[in-house]
Amino acid sequence: MTTASADQPQVVVPEIAVRRPRFPVKMTILTALIAAAAVLAQVFVSEIDDAMHLGLDVIMVATVFIAGLLIVLWVGWILLFSRWRWWKRVVGATLIVLLTIASLKIFRPVHGGDVNLLRFEPIWAQRREVVTTVAPAKADADLSVESIADFPRFLGPGQNGIVTNGQQIDSAAFAQNARIIWKQPIGAGWSGFSARNGFAVTMEQRGNQECVTCYEISTGKLRWIYSHPARHKDKTGLGRIGPRSTPTIHQSQVFAVGAVGNLVCLNGTDGSVVWQQDLNTILGIRLSEVEDSDGFKTQFEENTRLAWGRSGAPLIVDETVVVAGGGPEGKTRATLLAFDLKTGELKWKGGDAMIAYGSPVIATLAGQRQILLTCESQALGFNPLTGEVLWSHARPGESNGGANTSQISVLSDTDVLTTKGYPDGGGERIHLEQQDGQLIAASVWNSPKVLKTKLTSPVIHDDYAYSLSNGFMECASLSDGTQMWKRRGRFGHGQMLIAGKFILLHSESGELFLLEATPDEYRELGSLKTIDGVCWNTLCLTGNKLLVRSEIEAACIEIPMTPAQQL
Repeated sequence: MTTASADQPQVVVPEIAVRRPRFPVKMTILTALIAAAAVLAQVFVSEIDDAMHLGLDVIMVATVFIAGLLIVLWVGWILLFSRWRWWKRVVGATLIVLLTIASLKIFRPVHGGDVNLLRFEPIWAQRREVVTTVAPAKADADLSVESIADFPRFLGPGQNGIVTNGQQIDSAAFAQNARIIWKQPIGAGWSGFSARNGFAVTMEQRGNQECVTCYEISTGKLRWIYSHPARHKDKTGLGRIGPRSTPTIHQSQVFAVGAVGNLVCLNGTDGSVVWQQDLNTILGIRLSEVEDSDGFKTQFEENTRLAWGRSGAPLIVDETVVVAGGGPEGKTRATLLAFDLKTGELKWKGGDAMIAYGSPVIATLAGQRQILLTCESQALGFNPLTGEVLWSHARPGESNGGANTSQISVLSDTDVLTTKGYPDGGGERIHLEQQDGQLIAASVWNSPKVLKTKLTSPVIHDDYAYSLSNGFMECASLSDGTQMWKRRGRFGHGQMLIAGKFILLHSESGELFLLEATPDEYRELGSLKTIDGVCWNTLCLTGNKLLVRSEIEAACIEIPMTPAQQL
């Protein structure tokens, strides 16, 4: 401001207002509130699951989405509302974008399973993968000798997760005497073990080869290996690398389905091929091939909705082997395919519903023998001789989204149980009866609050179902679907077997729990840390040996049994 002399008028020069940069008070508060909400969602995930039927996986997806939205909002605030000089705005927004992109390129997410995020690791951190496909010098496994200790297929003799071989787990000795006999690396994949006569077979990815492998149970020694040039990985990468179906042992042979459609019958002695079929050729499926981050060519079904690979285990019915089919969108599909057990000749195709990730199972219901399967959006029963659809019942699901992954559980001569995770999931009891020469399916009860199984199946004891429901251990009444109890723990989407009145629960993170199957309360009798990796693979109990595996490790655990019944 300037001044004039006393006899001159005063001239006032106004000051120029300076626009000072704003402090982002509202954005900072919003960010803090969202961060607090994310933490609280983790703490109160059980209550959220009860109220809104949302598991930790859905909460994690929402958190990632909101985090991305916050980044966009911060960039927008800097560019439009910060009052910085123009070049500072451009530099600030560009730095946020570049740092976000660089972080995603330099660090990769490590999932505990599905989308549940554990941490980020640098891309140069080594990931263990068994790559050798060299066969042992001597292949002499004997899978022909059958016994009460056999665990010859997915989820055991009855394909229901129930082991009834006359043994009794010694619960008092479990905490002190359960021990790991051997533990070793294994190829990637989500297959479980099947076992007979001291040998166990599974599937694994070794480099660019999809393999069926046979191990000696007592030592973990590889006895033979069959390899086929294939490597499955889905578009999103959430399903990860490798096969996901569990082989079936029948008589002295091994039947296996690869993740991208290789059906093979192997000689159980040495793994040599008896016969082989390409399901893609039969079903008209086109495979896409892309290179993964490890430099291998990977395949997935391009023209179907089966996003995460073939997971169904082969089912032996009389003189046929039955597998889940599927097919291209908008064209004729085959839900089931049946092949001659000895020659591999295609005998029949059944149904036109799109498949999901369950395995066919044989049962007699309402007086009629039938094959059961939960498909993409319905539960079905098939004539085992012709593949004719006997009944169907709607069950929501998308094989490229919120998928049906659990087994149908047989409850009685007339009733079955279906279970499913995701927001549209839950448990449903279905009653079957004959009416005018046809099988009619009707819902007894349907509850979105219980039995939200994902990547796992419930086990049945007395009139109760025990399951990992959205990662919580749960007991539900089969009579009306009432939840008896629910327990939050370090379970994730693990796997279970039941032997007598005891449940063997292997958590997703590799911890074995012994539980008592009681509707009164969650009753834990002991635990044991087992292996590393994500343990989505199903369990195998043969005699007093429990075989567990993840996508990177396998182990054999000796389970204490009552002395008079040890094998």
